[in-house]
Amino acid sequence: MNSCYLFVTTINKDLVVLASYAHIIPIILSLALAIFIFIKAKFNIYSKIFLAFVVSFCLWLIGDLITWTTTDYHVIYSVWSFLDFIEIIFYVLGLYFIITFVQERDTKWYIKLMFTLLLITPFYLTITGQSVTGFNQPACEANNNNFLSNYKLVAESIILLIILFYIVRSFFKQKDKKIRKADIIVLSSIFAFLSVFGITEYISSITGVYEYNLYSLFILPLFLVTIIYAVFELDIFNFKMLGTHYLVAGLVILMGGQLFFVNGAADQLLTIITIIISLAISIILYRNLKRESDQRVHIEKLSVDLESSKMRLEESNVKLENANEKLQSLDKLKTEFLSLASHQLRSPLTAIIGYTSMLLDGSFGQMDDKQKEAIDRVYQSSRHLSTTVEDLLNVTKIEQGGMQYIMADFDFEKAPKDLTADLSVTAKKKGLKLTFETDKKSPYMVKGDMEKIRQVILNFIDNSIKYTKTGTIKVILTKDEATKKIRLSIKDTGMGMTPEIKAKLFQKFSRAEGGKVNAGGSGLGLYLAKKIIEEGHKGKVGVDSDGPDKGSTFWMELDAI
Repeated sequence: MNSCYLFVTTINKDLVVLASYAHIIPIILSLALAIFIFIKAKFNIYSKIFLAFVVSFCLWLIGDLITWTTTDYHVIYSVWSFLDFIEIIFYVLGLYFIITFVQERDTKWYIKLMFTLLLITPFYLTITGQSVTGFNQPACEANNNNFLSNYKLVAESIILLIILFYIVRSFFKQKDKKIRKADIIVLSSIFAFLSVFGITEYISSITGVYEYNLYSLFILPLFLVTIIYAVFELDIFNFKMLGTHYLVAGLVILMGGQLFFVNGAADQLLTIITIIISLAISIILYRNLKRESDQRVHIEKLSVDLESSKMRLEESNVKLENANEKLQSLDKLKTEFLSLASHQLRSPLTAIIGYTSMLLDGSFGQMDDKQKEAIDRVYQSSRHLSTTVEDLLNVTKIEQGGMQYIMADFDFEKAPKDLTADLSVTAKKKGLKLTFETDKKSPYMVKGDMEKIRQVILNFIDNSIKYTKTGTIKVILTKDEATKKIRLSIKDTGMGMTPEIKAKLFQKFSRAEGGKVNAGGSGLGLYLAKKIIEEGHKGKVGVDSDGPDKGSTFWMELDAI
């Protein structure tokens, strides 16, 4: 009598139905999940190993299902002989996946070699037909090879201990909170599933009651739920799309599986109606999720574009910083060169001015008018060049932070009054009237470097004389008792200026339209004036003009004592 036939059709008919349900549905769901992950994760190393792990486990489920449902002794014997080897394979692949997942990269070659060596013995015993030693026909069961069973027990125990080590280590590893949570959930779920499976399978093999192992398969849905959570909520495969799609499809598959196991027309009708309603709801849900998915893809694309723009901006900033450093270096070299050149020019110019002055005074004998005119031109040009050199030296001192100020209290009225008197002769030669006036609120006491302030006043008055063809130049000194400010204004009837010229007049080497009238200037006088008053004395300088040919008013303002 065929005991397997009796077992399948009569004795344990309900158990066979349960075995079919416990195997077929997990096979479909597991493969669907693994293939879905494999495609969506773009075939990365994690998805490949996970797919291999699931495929090997599904092969074991198919083989185990055959041993529960077929009535052919030979088929059962043949399939049974491969089950232990396949079981060791999916344990090894489970460990391989965990190591790769935790290390976030593929394993070293020597670890892969150890996995291979671990599989050689069961592979040899299986292909040589030694994995089973006989068949117990009354019980419809094959007899396992004791050595292979013990080998499998030791190998699986070692693998479980290694997984447990990784779980414990994840609790103490310094990682991002989300990454550590994903590690613990994935590792714990695989450990729990393999532990329950291995223990019940071992108990079944030593007791011969294989129903224990059958019931352990019901932990598989729990394992799938935790993996699904890790995949779609914790994003362990670096994608978050279509997670609900998979869950809905899985629910429909589970309900559809009921059709193969329910009895009675009423039960089947209710199951079909439930599936139809679920499909309708799924279609609506798919449409909503499609819109959500498209929006999420768009947002993720925008995020990638934003990150790319941010990286390009950072690269541009780095390039700008490098260029700025080079410009600063070049500017420093330029300043040092100007300082060196000015110092080198200072001594010979002093000698030229001194000797030409002595020649003009007759210290070396009398000269005729033509000779005096030539020497006077050399003298005047040398004095002008000396002033330019002095300006260059002052600029380099300011830019290098070496300008020294001798601060003291003094009456501000003296400097502009004396300079007006000194320069009135020069102004008169040009047909200009140069005057000095105050608001009679003396004394005009300030604190500052008198010589450097005198240099600024001289520059203002000298500029007005140079750029005024006809008319008057007024030097006006006032004091505001309310604001405690002293203001000196030099008002002329000269060429005036536009707002655009005023905006850049106090910049270095800026001469605006004045360069067309007087080509001898260096473009540094007003720049130095601004630096001396604003940086050295915390005052203010400026210029006012109603427009071209309407005159200008240069002014400076200091705090009164």
